[in-house]
Amino acid sequence: MRISRRFKRIVSAMLATALAFTMTFSTDVMPLADSKQDQLKAEVSAKQAELDKVNAALKEAQSNKENAKAIKSQLEEQKNLILSQISLLSDQITDLQEQIYLKQTEIDDKQIEVDNKQAEYDQRWSDFKQRMGAMQMLNDGGSIALLSSATNLYQLLTFAQTLEQISSKDQSICQDLENQRADLENQRTELENAKAEMEATQASLKEQTTQLNSKQDELAVNIAQANEDLDEASAQQEAAEAAAAEARKKLDEATAALDSYLEAQNKKYGNASITCSLDFGRPLATFKYISCYFGGGGHRGTDYAAPGGTEIYTIADGVVTAATYHYSWGYYVQVYHGTDSNGNTYSTLYAHMNSAPVVSVGQPVSKGQLLGYVGTTGNSTGNHLHLEMKVNGVLTSVTNYIS
Repeated sequence: MRISRRFKRIVSAMLATALAFTMTFSTDVMPLADSKQDQLKAEVSAKQAELDKVNAALKEAQSNKENAKAIKSQLEEQKNLILSQISLLSDQITDLQEQIYLKQTEIDDKQIEVDNKQAEYDQRWSDFKQRMGAMQMLNDGGSIALLSSATNLYQLLTFAQTLEQISSKDQSICQDLENQRADLENQRTELENAKAEMEATQASLKEQTTQLNSKQDELAVNIAQANEDLDEASAQQEAAEAAAAEARKKLDEATAALDSYLEAQNKKYGNASITCSLDFGRPLATFKYISCYFGGGGHRGTDYAAPGGTEIYTIADGVVTAATYHYSWGYYVQVYHGTDSNGNTYSTLYAHMNSAPVVSVGQPVSKGQLLGYVGTTGNSTGNHLHLEMKVNGVLTSVTNYIS
């Protein structure tokens, strides 16, 4: 059967049109080098590095402030201890001063007793010497006249004994007075020694007080320096906090720009004919548990703890709008799922894959299709899938749509 030239021309025109359409569609969805996305990611990474640096400075400033506070607290404790010791020494010195005064009073009283005893002794000794002189005169001849005055034999026979008794008695009294005076002298000496010990103790306490006062003055200087260090550390912390706030703001802006770009990619690659059935499946066949829910501490998604290498599936039909590496997400994939019957758009993001995704930008995917494998790349502390969902470009909890 022969085909007419006119039919051939029609078929050729149709093929050319189809080829042109295919090339146009391919241009829209092929994963070409995305310099804009790379630029935005680089900007986010730079802002994150800046924030990390500022946070490190803030941490150091906080540590310096805590150290300054600790040093000041220790110095204040030492100051209070020294003040307590000075107060105790002052009380002891005052008490010793009173004891020294009382001891001096005892010494003075004892000295009066010694002086009185000495006067009594001196008087007795004077009387004794007078009697001895008189007796000596009797021995020199006066005794003969005295003997001749005796009226009876007894007086005559006991005269010598009487003189001896008088002499012996005087000696005994004088010796007793001397012993009493010596004892009083010893008591006074003991009192003076006790007083001297008290005065030595008081002098030692005063020296300790002087040393403590010197230490207190030194501590006052150190505390003043500690206050200056604390003020400086506080100023550094405030400056670091302000810098950290500014760095976080810039990071948030850069992250928002990247999110905005990714959302634009959704629109760019999202085929208007894609209809979201809202029949979402599970991203993992199995997982251990949900380790972090959406919104907790500002968390953007839901974390599914699972062994490394666990297969990750797209939860609905769609088109891949991002498949690359991000400093925080690590290796990740973003899928645009289209529009539901009410005009709401849906997209999901799967992060922390253990290696580069197995899909590419612009690739159509079906519900349950393999995207990559669970890992811990990026800002992650263990194997898990970080799954984000956006409805009309706004983050929401994926658990509202899947079990």
